[in-house]
Parts: sequence; structure tokens; C-alpha cells
Amino acid sequence: MKRISRAVLFSAAILLAAFWTTTPTDAGKKQPADPLSRTLQEAGLKQLEDEVVRRLGEAIEVGAPLRLDQRTAYPPATISIDDFQPKALELSPEAVKRPLEPGDYSIPVIGFCTKWSLHYPGRGLPYKLARLQGRQAEAIGALLWRGMLQGLPPKVTRTMSWRIQGGVPLKQWPRQEQDLVQQLIPEYESSLEGDFVQQTRDLYEKARPLGKFPPFETMLTRLGPIGETVLDAQRARRVLANKTLAAERMPDLLYGRPRDGLPRILNGGPNDPPSAWSEIAPGVFARLTIIRGDLGENVLDLRITPQARKPSAADHSRSGFILPVALTDAELAYEEPGEIGQTLQTLFVYIHGLIGYPNERPAQALILIPYIGIRG
Repeated sequence: MKRISRAVLFSAAILLAAFWTTTPTDAGKKQPADPLSRTLQEAGLKQLEDEVVRRLGEAIEVGAPLRLDQRTAYPPATISIDDFQPKALELSPEAVKRPLEPGDYSIPVIGFCTKWSLHYPGRGLPYKLARLQGRQAEAIGALLWRGMLQGLPPKVTRTMSWRIQGGVPLKQWPRQEQDLVQQLIPEYESSLEGDFVQQTRDLYEKARPLGKFPPFETMLTRLGPIGETVLDAQRARRVLANKTLAAERMPDLLYGRPRDGLPRILNGGPNDPPSAWSEIAPGVFARLTIIRGDLGENVLDLRITPQARKPSAADHSRSGFILPVALTDAELAYEEPGEIGQTLQTLFVYIHGLIGYPNERPAQALILIPYIGIRG
């Protein structure tokens, strides 16, 4: 944020030197008598405003807790997978050390929605796969993964992930959820204290005195989908910061009525193709089939080829994989690169941190977590 602020101020200083003979504060109040000077000043103000808009957009995109961008989706696979014959795969802590042979697999995954103002995805809606991105992507992924392993109700962890996405500071969360953060994701606790929306506003307010800029909310409307992210968060925070609201009631207050004439649940139609296969790791292909969408069981199909390699520590760093969480040191401890053979734990590394985006339909993006450790 500080680096971006300095860049804005540096650009403003150049414009000031070129076009203004008054102070930045007076520039918006005093108009030059000379028409040429006035034209140059107005051009400078417009250039400065465009620069501030660009830098503000960059700040939001870089600082957003969860960045939703369909352009990051994996491209469709270049090979044809027509003979898919999946094997049954037991997902349990006791099975993680079993060998993982090349072949076809289908595993149940639960979808956690990431947008509270769009349509629910229904059965058969085509989706494409990507990796979680954003300043708090790892915290959100780890929270949902570990909550699933511990058998917590998905509605609870979904609500907690919404608070993170909305930038609600941890101190404004219900005490019980703060305790769960300490239990499940203690390494991310300090990073959840910041207020993303307020930090973005502060950045803009530092630049406002340099020109005749509109209020913060008005400027956000010029940023398109990026600005809408912050506007959505502002509208939702009145609900997300409510410490007494039960997780079961949260969706009713967050989801707005569809204004596009489409039904609340978007099902796949007879002309919709199935979700495309994508190569999510070298030699590992996957596709998502929506069955019940948000907080329901869906299916992740996988083809692991003989060319697949176990991800190394460098792979995690380059590809943004989130390390699987250990239930116990003996059961889910991360295997060091170089160990012979692949196990079911390797599969966790492949699929952890996956998000599904609807294919050209206005439905929610879904964070995908395998069904493991659910009780009751």
C-alpha cells in the first residue's frame, strides 16, 4: 500500500510541476485567467485522476482478501479424455499413506460459495477450474480444509470465510469464531486484524487533496468489477460484522434478489456441454461436475497419468499450492520431495486450493474441498 501511495504522489508531483503554479489545495479552487493555462490545468487534472484511478484499482486487486478472476482458469486440456473409467477412492485419514496409482478417480467435493449476490449453481452447470488467489487465499483455503477435517459444520466455516472475504477485522467477529481461528489457522490470525476496506479508503483519501476527486464510493464505480468488489464488501459488512447473527440466517440477508430475470438456482440446460477437462498439474487432469452446488456434494473427476510427478517444495512455491494440514504427525505429515512413490496424500496437494468458476453463466464461484472427516 505504501509503495502504491508513493507512486501516486510521484505522478502527481510531475503533473503539478507541469501544469500548476498554485498549491495542490488551491488548484481546485482557483482557475487561471489565461485560457491556454486553464486548458493545460484541466488536462493535468484529468491525467492525474486517471492515474489515481489506475493506482487505486491496482491497490484493490493486490490487496483484496480473495481475488475472483475467471481469466486465471486453467485452459481446456489439449488431449481428449473420452474413455474415463473412475475407480472408487476412499478419502480418510487412515488411507493417506496408501499408494496412488496412475488411473481415473472420482471424489466427492463440497462447494463453498464465494459471492453473496449471484445465483446458486445447480446440477449440470458447466464449470472451469483455477487456483485460489488473493491476499488471504491461503488463510481461506486452510480454514475450509481444516474445518472439514475437524468435522465442523460447513455453514460455520463458510460464514467465517465470508468475513475474511469482506475484510471484517477479526476483533469484530463473534468470540466463538475468533476462538476457531486460533484453533484452526493460528498462523494467519495476525493477518486477519487488518481492515481491507478502510485501508483502501485511506489510500484514496491521501490522493484526494491533489485534485478535485469525487467521494470514495463514486470513484469506485469507475473501476468496474474491481471497484464492485469493495462496494459489495461495504454493503455486506453490516451483516458480516453482526456478532449475534446465526450462520444459518446469513445467506438470507446477504443474497439479494436476482435482478436479471433468471431463477435463483441456475441448472445446466440440454444444450450446455459438460465441464471441460484441464491439466491442473503436470500429468494430472481434472474436471468438476456440479450436483448440488453450494454446501452440497459435487464430483471432481481426476485422471492421473504415469507422467504425473509428486509436487516438490518448489512446485508449491511456483504454483500456489497450499500444503495439506496434518491431522497427526504420523497421518498427514507432508512428505519431503524425493521419497519414492506417490500416495493419496499427493492427491490432496493436487486438489487443495482449487476454485471453480461458472462457464459464462452468472453463478457463484465455488471453493472445492473434498469430503473428509465430516461427522454428524
